[in-house]
Amino acid sequence: MFNHLSIKKKLYFSFSAILAIILVLLSIAYNRFNSLSDANAWDRHSLDVIQAIDQLRNDLLQVQVEARGYYLTGAQDRLERTRKEMIDLPASVAELQRLTADNPSQVARFRKLEQMVRVWSGEVIESQLKLRQELGDKPGAADAMGRTGPLSRNTSGVSEIYKSMAEAAAEERKLLAERSQASDRLQEVMRMILTGGGVACIVLSMAIAWQLVRSLLAPLNNLTQAVNRIAAGDQSARAEVLSSDELGNVTTEFNRMAQAIQDNLAKELATSNALRAKVDSLLGVVSKAAAGDLTGKITVEGDDAIGRLAAGLDRMFENLRALLNNVQKAGIQVTTSATEIAASAKQQEATGIEQAQTSVEVLSTTKEISANTSQLLKTMEEATSVADYTTSATADAQANLKRMDGTMQHMVAATDSINAKLAALSEKASNINSVLLTITKVADQTNILSLNAAIEAEKAGEAGRGFSVVATEIRRLADQTSVSTWDIEQMLKEMQSAVSASVMGMDKFSEEIRRSVGEVRQVTDQLSGVMDQVQKLAPQFDAVLQGMQSQAVGAEQITATMMQLNDATQQTVESLKATSEAVHQLQYAAGDLQTSVANFAVAV
Repeated sequence: MFNHLSIKKKLYFSFSAILAIILVLLSIAYNRFNSLSDANAWDRHSLDVIQAIDQLRNDLLQVQVEARGYYLTGAQDRLERTRKEMIDLPASVAELQRLTADNPSQVARFRKLEQMVRVWSGEVIESQLKLRQELGDKPGAADAMGRTGPLSRNTSGVSEIYKSMAEAAAEERKLLAERSQASDRLQEVMRMILTGGGVACIVLSMAIAWQLVRSLLAPLNNLTQAVNRIAAGDQSARAEVLSSDELGNVTTEFNRMAQAIQDNLAKELATSNALRAKVDSLLGVVSKAAAGDLTGKITVEGDDAIGRLAAGLDRMFENLRALLNNVQKAGIQVTTSATEIAASAKQQEATGIEQAQTSVEVLSTTKEISANTSQLLKTMEEATSVADYTTSATADAQANLKRMDGTMQHMVAATDSINAKLAALSEKASNINSVLLTITKVADQTNILSLNAAIEAEKAGEAGRGFSVVATEIRRLADQTSVSTWDIEQMLKEMQSAVSASVMGMDKFSEEIRRSVGEVRQVTDQLSGVMDQVQKLAPQFDAVLQGMQSQAVGAEQITATMMQLNDATQQTVESLKATSEAVHQLQYAAGDLQTSVANFAVAV
């Protein structure tokens, strides 16, 4: 039944079966994947609950830490941080109630936990904070807080809160372990389904592919064998029709085509024999004509292509016979005329060659004169260009030297300004030294005062301990001020030394610049004299250059005239040579024509 289906239906059926298996496998995998996703969501939910419990535990610990810090120190910032941490407790408990809304036991436990947290915050923490506020900064306030009932007996109730949170966390961890086991089972089942479905898909695909290849290759092999037999020369070879699909239709049409080819070959063979006889007759006449015998007659007739070709060849041979008779008569006349023209052309060629030689000698002499004039003109133009460039360069150099003079004058003024600023800087550094001396004296006095304060604090005993610490810090700051003042004094001395050296260097630099200004002015005066001399040369070079240009133009005109004359003479000689050569070729052609025509037999 499968062999009688069309190729399109076979392909559709095969791929549809494979696609159906894949879709079933994907559907099962999708369902399992949704189950795994739900299990993972519950795992994340349990982890969120555990994390919220840990957050509540951290908030409780933070409240205890800040409250104990306030009990010990009585600092106001500790009290504010304690109250801020207590504000976060209800939000943490509410978050736990929201996350466990699907678990009734956990909901009941966290409601109880909320009540315990509220009682602990109000009755224990708030009461202790108020008590510490009442004690204020009294001596022994921290010891008094430690001896209070709730703190000394540890009856604050926070242990019950921690116990409740531990039970809730344990229950969530138990649920997390159970859900993890269920997820592992789902993963194992999904792995088995995917493995089995994949193996089944591969096996079915291989079976369908084998059946599809078998149904396609058998007709193709049969058809290929028939084609090979026909290619080997067996015109009676036919292919067996094995199926009703497209390949079966192709096999049927192939057999019909092979039969038609065999019939056409038989007809073509008969037609070829008839044409061969007519062609042989025409070849006999054409072979005689190729050997020079145009006396043959064509006897082939008919309305087909060979008959029309035979009629055309017969007319061509008739026209060729008439043409050969006329050529033989004209050949004799051409030979006589060519001999006379050749003699006249030789005389004219000898005369033209003599004229060409004379023109070449005159043209050579003219070219030498023109070349010498052009070279001299080029030399004068280069000399003029050099003079112009020298004038321009000298003017530029003079202008540059003037700008350099102005720049050096500015440099002298700037150097004087720098010297003045350096002197002012040295004076200010001296003023800073006097200020540093004052600061040093103040630091010494401060140090003495701090020592006196420390002595008085020691005398005061416990009541002066805080003042002793302040005196020690003042003495340390005074020592640091003395050290820093000494460092600044050393840096100022180094700066004054550097300023003095800079002033001396700037004085030397100003002297060098003034000396360079004098030298630049001397060079400027010398360049002015050179520029005056060079400018006098330019008019003299221009006069000589104009005379040489006039001579060059005349020489070029003479050269152009002689070149035109030489070209005309050469053209005349070339024309005479071409005429002589044409005459010789005409003589040769006439002789060859007579020889060739003599080989043909045109008599009827």
